[in-house]
Amino acid sequence: MCWLENFFCWVFSLNPVEAEVADPVQKLLNSMRITSKCRYNASVRLKRQSQFSFLSTTLLSLGLILIPLLQNSDINLQFPPKVLNMLQIFLAVAVLVYSVIIGTARFETRSSALNECGDKIKDLIRNLRREVAESQASGMSIDLAKYNQRYDDISTDAENHTRVDFMLACLDMKADYKHTGLMRLYMYGKSAFLYCVPYVIPVLLLVTEVTFVSDMLAMTKVFTPLLQPTAQGA
Repeated sequence: MCWLENFFCWVFSLNPVEAEVADPVQKLLNSMRITSKCRYNASVRLKRQSQFSFLSTTLLSLGLILIPLLQNSDINLQFPPKVLNMLQIFLAVAVLVYSVIIGTARFETRSSALNECGDKIKDLIRNLRREVAESQASGMSIDLAKYNQRYDDISTDAENHTRVDFMLACLDMKADYKHTGLMRLYMYGKSAFLYCVPYVIPVLLLVTEVTFVSDMLAMTKVFTPLLQPTAQGA
């Protein structure tokens, strides 16, 4: 029945999640490794948000330009001018507000700072490992207080990572964090949800814009029933 017990332990993640380490040097190394991984994850996350925000602003702006061009053409549009003017005003305000939010968020600057923080921690790990190797050869002790202080200074130079960055790091570092079975599946789902939350509003704006333009060109009929009374009144 040993295999059955191991199976239940694997499915419900009943075994110790974090590897137990008694050596203080190895504990410090593990802590620095997970922190550097989290900072790199945070850097990539912010960089992707910056790229997607730029893409969203560009597409919203193109929609703002496309509508008056279609109005001045000979194409038969399904919506009256008042509705199209309303959409232009909405897109203009959305682009303005979204641009202000992007500028305030400073995605690129924060991403660069987090990536630099991860590089500094990686360099500190290499120095500590080299000193460990030298101490084993010479028999001299290692000044862990110096490395702890340096580690604290580097960690506070940049903003802290978020929960989703830590969860993704735990899922990636299988030798240090043994999440298995249902727990691992739950963490994948939760991290994916948290990772996608910042993209919900810009995606909705883009989908709304594309749907409205396609309705305007009679390619679809999503908003047409809602705006039909307005069209008749015009």
